[in-house]
Amino acid sequence: MLAEWSFLGFLMPPLAVPVLLALAGYLLLRRLFVRLKLYHWFWQPVLLDIALYALLLWGVLEVGGALPVAG
Repeated sequence: MLAEWSFLGFLMPPLAVPVLLALAGYLLLRRLFVRLKLYHWFWQPVLLDIALYALLLWGVLEVGGALPVAG
C-alpha cells in the first residue's frame, strides 16, 4: 500500500510530485513549440499535447524508479 505524504498539513498522494514535474516540463515544451510555430505542422495539436504530457510523465516516473522493470 502506498503511503500518503503530509505537506503543510495536507495529505498528498505519491504520484502528485511526478505529475507536477511532468506538467512543468509540458508547459515549457508547449511554450517552445508555440514560439517556434511547430503546431502548424500537426493536424491535431491537442493530440500532440496529450502525447507530450504522457511521454513526459512516463519519463519522470522512469527516472524516479517508480515503474517496474520488465525482464
